[in-house]
Amino acid sequence: MATLQHPPRGALTGLHAAQDGRLQSEPAALTSDHLSRLLDLARGLSGACEHADVATIAADRGRALTGASATQIAELREDGGLEVIAEGCGGVPALRRRAPSSIRAGAPEHDVVRSGEPVWIASRGEAAERCPNLALGALTGGPDGASWAFLPLVADDELNGVLTLVFDEAQVFDEPTRAFLGEVAAACGNALARGSLFTEERARANASEEARAACEVRERRSERQVGDRTHLYERERFARARAEAETVVAVHAADDLERAQRLTAALSLAETAADVVAALVTHGVEGFGAAGLQLTRRAAGGELEIVATAGSPRWAPAGGARPRDDGATAEAAVLRTGIPLWLDGEELARRFPASAQALLARGAGSWLGVAVPGDREIAAVLSLAFPRARAFTPDDRTRLTLLAHECASVLSRCSARDAGAAARDVARTAAAQPPGAFVVQYEETGVAGPVARVLGVFSSDTAARDALRELERTGPPVVHASITSWTFDVPHPRTRVEIELPE
Repeated sequence: MATLQHPPRGALTGLHAAQDGRLQSEPAALTSDHLSRLLDLARGLSGACEHADVATIAADRGRALTGASATQIAELREDGGLEVIAEGCGGVPALRRRAPSSIRAGAPEHDVVRSGEPVWIASRGEAAERCPNLALGALTGGPDGASWAFLPLVADDELNGVLTLVFDEAQVFDEPTRAFLGEVAAACGNALARGSLFTEERARANASEEARAACEVRERRSERQVGDRTHLYERERFARARAEAETVVAVHAADDLERAQRLTAALSLAETAADVVAALVTHGVEGFGAAGLQLTRRAAGGELEIVATAGSPRWAPAGGARPRDDGATAEAAVLRTGIPLWLDGEELARRFPASAQALLARGAGSWLGVAVPGDREIAAVLSLAFPRARAFTPDDRTRLTLLAHECASVLSRCSARDAGAAARDVARTAAAQPPGAFVVQYEETGVAGPVARVLGVFSSDTAARDALRELERTGPPVVHASITSWTFDVPHPRTRVEIELPE
């Protein structure tokens, strides 16, 4: 089986946020092939909603896109143990574990859970040193494995499990390879967190519906037994009202996730940064349940330039104005720090009065801003404003922040891919220029006046000028000379350089 291809030094780079919320100072290099495989992985993950289905797709696509011979996804339990929920091996499609199996103590997966850092085992000899109490057959992939990568699955700064990749040939695991595998784990971790939220909210909706139906049955029984409004009757009515309220909340959360699925599906089909912006403008407001969406970047003069807006007509920029980045706006704070900001109406008015006044004028209250990583610095800010009447639970904030990070990540990857394609087009255009010839003509002093002569045809401008200097040093007196550059595909000279020489 082929090993992973490593990108050259100086290839396109992508940034991702560290666990403490700060950006890495020196991003690892990713090739355009790596970016294409990450987009392919995102497309596969966006096609599922349920947690178990996302885990199966992550195991299958993770193996195919990384060149691994086997994959395993383990989920962290509340008691600190690890359960295998999906695995794949060879060319067989990944399978969901009907009965999750536990990972024994002392395995490298538990080291990843304790430290939060990936574990790299490049060879069988290193496996024997790192895990002296475990036989090779006890590791993921069995005795046929030659290299292992144990990667943490993190979402919203919380470790939820471990992705294990097994290779049947020894791997180097250099910095580009680790960066690519880390991005694969990050995409799988975010998708698993989204699937877990969806499954939990669906389960809550189903359970609440069952509770409401049971309350209706008890209420009808009470009405038959008691003719007047007794204490039992009031208690059952209260239980029914509480069940109905929980049903509304759970169904609302599940519907929000379904609307967000349209946005994530559109992002998975995006090939360029323009496609990502179009997806945000078309599906962003509905997917987030926001009043307005805005993408802002820093222009060359230091101003904050609005790239795209979505929402009601009130969200369009007034006359194309671009305010100075004086730190008085919430977008400027996100551009400067790179840390996402979630601000309610009161905190927004206290910290950024100018931003709060503009949002209130448009009928919005709460505000969410997420940085879009660029090549060396923050490239843009994705900001969302929500209606003042909307309330947010902690689960709502987690879900919306996770979705905003996913949009920013896709936009960053597509922008890097666009830059690489543009550089390749420039290189191809320069290489496609037709060959040329340089003709040197001069005039020398004759008996009857100046006589025009041709010195020769040369392949480069440098060679033509060297010949002129040699002629001036050793030949007859030259009073005027010219170098004409000809291309083989046009009937007239492309350029002509006149050179005046002293008599």
